[in-house]
Amino acid sequence: MTPRPGARRRILAAAVGVVALVGAASCSGGEGASTSTETTTTEAPPTTALSGPPVGAVAEGLRSIDAGACFWPPEDDPEAEDAAVWVVDCSVPHRHEVAEVIRYDGPVAREGRFPGSSVIQEWAEEQCAARFEPFVGTPWTRSELDLAMWWPNAASWDRADRSVICVVFDPSEEVSTGTFRGSRR
Repeated sequence: MTPRPGARRRILAAAVGVVALVGAASCSGGEGASTSTETTTTEAPPTTALSGPPVGAVAEGLRSIDAGACFWPPEDDPEAEDAAVWVVDCSVPHRHEVAEVIRYDGPVAREGRFPGSSVIQEWAEEQCAARFEPFVGTPWTRSELDLAMWWPNAASWDRADRSVICVVFDPSEEVSTGTFRGSRR
């Protein structure tokens, strides 16, 4: 099970949705976003609303970005089936960075059946927490940074979606410049 340190810690988790916006693969959920199928979110951290896209930003579906991508969190219509993000160079102010995208291979997946949101959530939390220290350079339980993750829901599972997206972010309202990789924060 994922370590659950003091009250300042939280793991954001949301079910990943269906069809991508902006020509990307499917995704929904995450901080402040939800999907009409299902969403599981524990206490959401504060977000900084944008008055427009950051300079040089590219709108992408969350599912289409790779490890190392820095972005502003989803701010779509809560009823949308995908979450668009503003992807920026990590040298530009941003809120989140994808630490890793991993393929779900936990219980039941080998048989092809949807294992259920709680099974995928637990697996995603364990896997993303295990990848935090190698990415940031300090244990998650002692870091000022936090984790967010997105995983498949039943609808996207039926479309062969098995990706879990592990994201590192600063839970304060401050934006970051530079990568979180190796930051030891």
